[in-house]
Amino acid sequence: MDDIINDNAKEKKNTKTAIETAYAFLASRMRTTEEVRKHLESKGYNGDEITDAINELIGMRYLDDYLYALRYYEYNHEKKRGVLRAERELIEKGIDRESARNAKEDFLYENKVNEFEDALDIALREVFVQSSVYGEPPVMKTVDDRLTAKIARKLEGKGFSKGDIFRVLDSIRREAAEYGDE
Repeated sequence: MDDIINDNAKEKKNTKTAIETAYAFLASRMRTTEEVRKHLESKGYNGDEITDAINELIGMRYLDDYLYALRYYEYNHEKKRGVLRAERELIEKGIDRESARNAKEDFLYENKVNEFEDALDIALREVFVQSSVYGEPPVMKTVDDRLTAKIARKLEGKGFSKGDIFRVLDSIRREAAEYGDE
């Protein structure tokens, strides 16, 4: 009985069509197909209305999971995050693995992204600290197991591959050995 009352309340609340509700939801930013589907379900629309609205939005290119994924990789790259994290987050947002991977490969190729260089840049900011004397070059911290573990955790959290992380740590250790010899 309560379900019928709740359904009737939702029906009265939905004075807009599913497509109108979807347009309003998409007005603020790009969304994935799954996000739109869940939003329409939460508003009480039935499966056929939701499917019709999503198909119409896809047909008019208001919904495009591949394009969403490309933009998401760009955003993550600007935030100095690795593509593995972005890929994981895209899958959590409801984008299928194939679309996420295709967008990742296209993004990396078209933008000539070198994740190793990005990870190395982040790691070097952990290793070198500004000197307390104005105009002096940065000072290198002691590169020990504790610092390398901290860097590895940071890079892993940002979504860089284990291969890139190991290369970065190796590079830092070599640089520390050369720096110490001088």
